[in-house]
Amino acid sequence: MYCGIDIGTSAIKCAIIDEGGAVVGFGRAGVGLYRGAHPDAWESDPAEWLKATANAFGQAAAVPGYDPARLRGLAISGNGPTLVAAGADGLPIGLASSWMDRSAVAEAERVSIAAGRRIDPSFYLPKALKLMEGPLADNIKRFFSGPEYLAFMLGALPVSFLPDPFYDRHIWDLETAAALGLDEALFPPYIAPARTIGRVSAQAAEATGLPAGLPLVSAFPDFLAALAGSGTVRPGMACDRSGSSEALNLCATKPFADLSIFSLPHAIPGLWNLSGGLSTSGKALEWFSRAGGYTGGETDNLNREAAQVAPGAGGVLFLPYLTGERAPLWNKDIRGAFLGLSMNNGRKEMARAVLESIAFALRLSAERMATGGFAVDVVRCSGGAARDGTLNTIKAGVLKVPVEIPLLPDSEPMGDACAVAVALGDHQSLEEASRAMVGIGKIFKPERELTGLYDDRYSAWKQALDAVLGLSGEF
Repeated sequence: MYCGIDIGTSAIKCAIIDEGGAVVGFGRAGVGLYRGAHPDAWESDPAEWLKATANAFGQAAAVPGYDPARLRGLAISGNGPTLVAAGADGLPIGLASSWMDRSAVAEAERVSIAAGRRIDPSFYLPKALKLMEGPLADNIKRFFSGPEYLAFMLGALPVSFLPDPFYDRHIWDLETAAALGLDEALFPPYIAPARTIGRVSAQAAEATGLPAGLPLVSAFPDFLAALAGSGTVRPGMACDRSGSSEALNLCATKPFADLSIFSLPHAIPGLWNLSGGLSTSGKALEWFSRAGGYTGGETDNLNREAAQVAPGAGGVLFLPYLTGERAPLWNKDIRGAFLGLSMNNGRKEMARAVLESIAFALRLSAERMATGGFAVDVVRCSGGAARDGTLNTIKAGVLKVPVEIPLLPDSEPMGDACAVAVALGDHQSLEEASRAMVGIGKIFKPERELTGLYDDRYSAWKQALDAVLGLSGEF
């Protein structure tokens, strides 16, 4: 058996998976996201990650089919760019800077000048520069990304996962860091995925319930883990990674022609991942659950009510841009909006509009990719929203392609398990492991009678987006 753990924005997920890809056990435990001192600062607590790992693993292992003697390795993925600063004792200094933290604006401008290209405030290096010029700088001895730090706490060597040399420019960017006067010793050395990087320590075993001595294996950023774990390993396939944020990740043979779409090497050597999406999808649902007065702020209640409304949301449109946006809009100032409201509309129509807006934002990315000659022919949905039939049906209708749901919708832990299988020699490559271990549970096909309706609503949504883009920075 293999164990995969993924650090998400709101939860840590753990799956125990057998050699054939069957899920033996699954667990999920919540973690917090906290506002920092700056309005655009968002933080996570690494101490919560360890507690949540114990909780999630305990759930996954509490099944009749689990045999600790058969558990052979563990790999960890996670969201990025989430930055942890650690002291000489290895303990975190303050909270981790979440991937949603876009407060290092001035630092990003300086990094962009030094790098000779645009660097977003959410990236690692602007955050690291800000910390190293702050009051805690003398205490900081090393920086980690989230999953590497959790692995380090469990007993791994201090390393940085590097799926391809190209990724240095998006991780530490060591050449630019040196130009800015940052010591290379601050950044753990790179290591490729599917390598053994240590074993679970006795102390970590006592804290988490993981078997002491269990091999720890290098993995990937969460979006690459999801590609492997959803079986998105051929050109034309896209993985829709749903969660607090959401991105359409298209498997391609070459990078996109310009920077409007993220182009990064795929987890499979020789392939590329083209990505665009929205920073607040699940977060937008959570926000409207609270704002709309749903019991306990639960998104399940919102989704059930939205399902009672016909496609088109009674003419209501929603723009889900609550914290600015990255690819393909690249606008930190854009904000969300409801449009088209009438006396005939209420909470149900607004809820439906929020769901439809997620699919419209994904279509915006798909259309941008199509302008470069990259067509999406099938989407595999990963994450919590993959379990929502209403949203999957909407996505299939808006995107006009089949939406497939893997047997394990939380694809990141499955991708981690694939990395463990390769590290242990059970498969020769990540592509081989992914094809052998990933299965599909359900397929949602576009409803032809709704194609015209969704085309019209999407056209209106884009006009609304253009209007709000014209107001960016004036709110």
